[in-house]
Amino acid sequence: MGWLDSVTLSTLNKDLDGLWKRQEVISDNLANVETPNYNARVVSFEKELKAQLDDLNKTKAEKSQGVKDVKIATTVDESTYRLDGSGVDVEEENVEMARTQLNYMYSLRMLSDDFSRLKTAINGQGK
Repeated sequence: MGWLDSVTLSTLNKDLDGLWKRQEVISDNLANVETPNYNARVVSFEKELKAQLDDLNKTKAEKSQGVKDVKIATTVDESTYRLDGSGVDVEEENVEMARTQLNYMYSLRMLSDDFSRLKTAINGQGK
Protein backbone atom coordinates (compact mmCIF):
# COMPACT_ATOMS: atom_id res chain seq x y z
CA MET A 1 0.00 0.00 0.00
CA GLY A 2 1.56 3.29 -1.12
CA TRP A 3 1.21 6.66 0.54
CA LEU A 4 -1.41 7.69 -2.02
CA ASP A 5 -3.50 4.65 -1.09
CA SER A 6 -3.72 5.50 2.61
CA VAL A 7 -6.99 5.14 4.49
CA THR A 8 -6.97 8.88 5.20
CA LEU A 9 -6.60 9.92 1.56
CA SER A 10 -9.14 7.33 0.41
CA THR A 11 -11.63 8.54 3.01
CA LEU A 12 -11.16 12.22 2.17
CA ASN A 13 -11.47 11.48 -1.55
CA LYS A 14 -14.70 9.52 -1.09
CA ASP A 15 -16.04 12.17 1.28
CA LEU A 16 -15.39 14.93 -1.26
CA ASP A 17 -17.05 12.87 -4.00
CA GLY A 18 -20.12 12.28 -1.84
CA LEU A 19 -20.39 15.90 -0.75
CA TRP A 20 -20.04 17.09 -4.35
CA LYS A 21 -22.86 14.76 -5.41
CA ARG A 22 -24.99 16.00 -2.50
CA GLN A 23 -24.48 19.62 -3.62
CA GLU A 24 -25.60 18.70 -7.14
CA VAL A 25 -28.72 16.93 -5.86
CA ILE A 26 -29.65 19.79 -3.52
CA SER A 27 -29.25 22.25 -6.40
CA ASP A 28 -31.55 20.08 -8.52
CA ASN A 29 -34.07 19.93 -5.68
CA LEU A 30 -34.06 23.71 -5.27
CA ALA A 31 -34.38 24.22 -9.02
CA ASN A 32 -37.49 22.02 -9.02
CA VAL A 33 -39.22 23.53 -5.98
CA GLU A 34 -42.05 24.86 -8.19
CA THR A 35 -42.39 21.63 -10.19
CA PRO A 36 -45.68 19.89 -9.32
CA ASN A 37 -45.31 16.33 -7.99
CA TYR A 38 -41.49 16.58 -7.89
CA ASN A 39 -39.99 14.35 -5.23
CA ALA A 40 -36.79 15.59 -3.65
CA ARG A 41 -33.73 13.36 -3.85
CA VAL A 42 -31.35 12.64 -0.99
CA VAL A 43 -27.70 11.53 -1.10
CA SER A 44 -26.28 9.14 1.50
CA PHE A 45 -22.89 7.56 1.92
CA GLU A 46 -21.71 8.41 5.44
CA LYS A 47 -23.10 5.34 7.22
CA GLU A 48 -21.50 2.94 4.75
CA LEU A 49 -18.24 4.90 4.91
CA LYS A 50 -18.25 4.76 8.72
CA ALA A 51 -18.97 1.03 8.65
CA GLN A 52 -15.90 0.46 6.47
CA LEU A 53 -13.71 2.49 8.81
CA ASP A 54 -15.08 0.90 12.01
CA ASP A 55 -14.45 -2.70 10.88
CA LEU A 56 -11.70 -3.81 13.26
CA ASN A 57 -11.08 -7.06 11.37
CA LYS A 58 -9.70 -5.30 8.29
CA THR A 59 -6.15 -4.31 7.53
CA LYS A 60 -5.35 -0.75 6.44
CA ALA A 61 -5.17 -1.89 2.81
CA GLU A 62 -8.57 -3.59 3.08
CA LYS A 63 -10.08 -0.51 4.73
CA SER A 64 -8.68 1.73 2.03
CA GLN A 65 -10.15 -0.49 -0.69
CA GLY A 66 -13.44 -0.77 1.21
CA VAL A 67 -13.67 3.02 1.40
CA LYS A 68 -13.01 3.30 -2.34
CA ASP A 69 -15.81 0.78 -2.99
CA VAL A 70 -18.43 2.71 -0.98
CA LYS A 71 -21.39 3.59 -3.18
CA ILE A 72 -22.79 7.10 -3.11
CA ALA A 73 -26.53 6.40 -3.09
CA THR A 74 -29.20 8.79 -4.32
CA THR A 75 -32.72 8.00 -3.17
CA VAL A 76 -36.08 9.66 -3.66
CA ASP A 77 -37.84 11.16 -0.65
CA GLU A 78 -41.57 10.45 -1.01
CA SER A 79 -42.60 13.25 1.41
CA THR A 80 -44.71 16.12 0.09
CA TYR A 81 -44.79 19.62 1.56
CA ARG A 82 -47.06 21.54 -0.78
CA LEU A 83 -50.56 21.20 -2.21
CA ASP A 84 -49.15 20.70 -5.72
CA GLY A 85 -47.33 17.57 -4.49
CA SER A 86 -43.85 19.08 -4.42
CA GLY A 87 -41.53 17.30 -2.03
CA VAL A 88 -38.98 20.09 -1.67
CA ASP A 89 -38.69 21.92 1.66
CA VAL A 90 -36.72 25.04 0.73
CA GLU A 91 -35.56 25.79 4.27
CA GLU A 92 -34.37 22.24 4.83
CA GLU A 93 -32.57 22.18 1.48
CA ASN A 94 -30.83 25.50 2.19
CA VAL A 95 -29.67 24.32 5.61
CA GLU A 96 -28.43 21.06 4.10
CA MET A 97 -26.60 22.99 1.34
CA ALA A 98 -24.83 25.18 3.91
CA ARG A 99 -23.87 22.15 6.00
CA THR A 100 -22.61 20.33 2.92
CA GLN A 101 -20.54 23.32 1.78
CA LEU A 102 -18.93 23.63 5.23
CA ASN A 103 -18.15 19.91 5.29
CA TYR A 104 -16.70 20.14 1.78
CA MET A 105 -14.43 23.06 2.73
CA TYR A 106 -13.32 21.24 5.88
CA SER A 107 -12.52 18.02 3.99
CA LEU A 108 -10.65 19.98 1.33
CA ARG A 109 -8.61 21.68 4.06
CA MET A 110 -7.83 18.30 5.64
CA LEU A 111 -6.63 16.99 2.27
CA SER A 112 -4.47 20.09 1.75
CA ASP A 113 -2.97 19.72 5.23
CA ASP A 114 -2.19 16.05 4.58
CA PHE A 115 -0.27 16.94 1.41
CA SER A 116 1.50 19.81 3.20
CA ARG A 117 2.74 17.37 5.86
CA LEU A 118 3.91 15.01 3.13
CA LYS A 119 5.72 17.85 1.34
CA THR A 120 7.44 18.85 4.57
CA ALA A 121 8.51 15.25 5.18
CA ILE A 122 9.97 15.01 1.67
CA ASN A 123 11.66 18.42 1.56
CA GLY A 124 12.62 18.70 5.20
CA GLN A 125 11.63 21.37 7.70
CA GLY A 126 14.24 23.99 6.79
CA LYS A 127 14.13 23.76 3.00
